[in-house]
Amino acid sequence: MSVCAEFPAGSAGQPSRVGEEWSSTDPSGGSGVTPPEPLLRRGAHHHAVELERTLGHPVDQVWRAVTVSELLSRWFPGAPQFELRTGGRARFPAFAGLPAEFGEVLECEAPQLLRFSWGTDEMRIVLDPVGESTRLTIVHGFTDLPGAASFATGWEACLEGLDAVLDGREVANPGPRRARHEQLADRFGLDEPELEEGAEGWTVRFARQLVCPAETAWHLFVNGGDRLVEEPPVLVVGEALHAPQAPSVVLGHLTEVDAPTLLAFDTADGEPGDHVRLELRPGTGHGTRLVLTVSGQVAEDREAAAAQWGQGAVRPLAAAALAHAADGG
Repeated sequence: MSVCAEFPAGSAGQPSRVGEEWSSTDPSGGSGVTPPEPLLRRGAHHHAVELERTLGHPVDQVWRAVTVSELLSRWFPGAPQFELRTGGRARFPAFAGLPAEFGEVLECEAPQLLRFSWGTDEMRIVLDPVGESTRLTIVHGFTDLPGAASFATGWEACLEGLDAVLDGREVANPGPRRARHEQLADRFGLDEPELEEGAEGWTVRFARQLVCPAETAWHLFVNGGDRLVEEPPVLVVGEALHAPQAPSVVLGHLTEVDAPTLLAFDTADGEPGDHVRLELRPGTGHGTRLVLTVSGQVAEDREAAAAQWGQGAVRPLAAAALAHAADGG
């Protein structure tokens, strides 16, 4: 079983295009740190994370480790099996019965290039000789931008496994790496909302991968605390929703409640926006996916809503989820 089986491809939508033009977020700031930090490349609809490693083994040996099923099963998610020809089948037996079970080999130029689809995602592995060593570049294309930190964290763990396989060492269990996930989420700017304007008003939408299950996120959000100190209050449609850390403040009146995955409310007078909706959806292997949407009609409220719910709710909730996980929750 692969060391990074908990980090499968999980994007929705159409296959990603690794050759698309992107804007880049380089977390290393060009500092030349070894190994280099992952890059996030953003596109209009398709995105990619790119990782690079220099491996102390010749290209032919690395090529075997990235194409031979017996070796792949020790470090690559899904234990892939490739028909090494353009148009050949890619199969991931560990995901049997799921959309991620099958893909297609899109390019194969031994011993340098392997590009293949995986479910709705696309992978590109390039090997370049550097003296007696090999520079490996892996690019994972996807549509699920909020999952970028999970994907990058997972590939870091996988590449450590690859290094161990090449060295003939035992592949260690990398663990969940929640703190690293949060570090990359911050560096990639994944706390920033999508802002939209339309004929009916504006929308501010946060989509944030968390490192805890939905039940924990719900508890932390409703209680507004850093720890699970008490049972969350029972929320009832039609009743007022109070700010957890300022109970005298009414945020609005509840219009939908389905604990622990959904709450929505119309905002009270003086609160930015007209309506707020919180959803806790399935996410990557790290935990639940928070989707918080604020909508309104008064243009001047949009920035205030983005600040209030981003800095005042989404970021603190992500930090609280990490702290709770670190405490063994």
